[in-house]
Amino acid sequence: MEYVSIPFPRDLYNLIVLRSGGKLDPANLATEQVEQFIERTRDEALVWTEQGVAQFAKEEAEKSQDFGDPSRGHQWSFVFLPNGTELRMKYLGKKQYATIKSENVVSGTTIFSSVSQWVRSVARGTSRNAWHDVWIRFPTETEFRYSDTVREAKRKDLIRKF
Repeated sequence: MEYVSIPFPRDLYNLIVLRSGGKLDPANLATEQVEQFIERTRDEALVWTEQGVAQFAKEEAEKSQDFGDPSRGHQWSFVFLPNGTELRMKYLGKKQYATIKSENVVSGTTIFSSVSQWVRSVARGTSRNAWHDVWIRFPTETEFRYSDTVREAKRKDLIRKF
């Protein structure tokens, strides 16, 4: 992946790093916010050109053909994994990948009924805690995120709602 540098106010950078105790990376936080903005506004003609909106629609149709309906996916405890989500796990020094396709966990030509089943397969049948082994990249994101951190954030969201 290639990067460009953009001006970012030092005071804002310091505020994020210091007040989060270093848990938040301002660059990742800014990237996530831009990705969410693009996702929220992809069909808004006031933001994007007519060609831009058409390109977003074309990309969505292509994803739907490859992975299934983007509004559907696989429910993994508190975490909804939309079709097109990528999973990564490192085992014995080698990275393994799976994708959510048509509500299933798919690795190569093998279809798994759950993330845990895929993790056990990768780990050659040994018992594993998938939340501690798997990294998730959602379709609208560029970076993988640690699944246990994603789960904890979703759990906190549910608690706040009730």
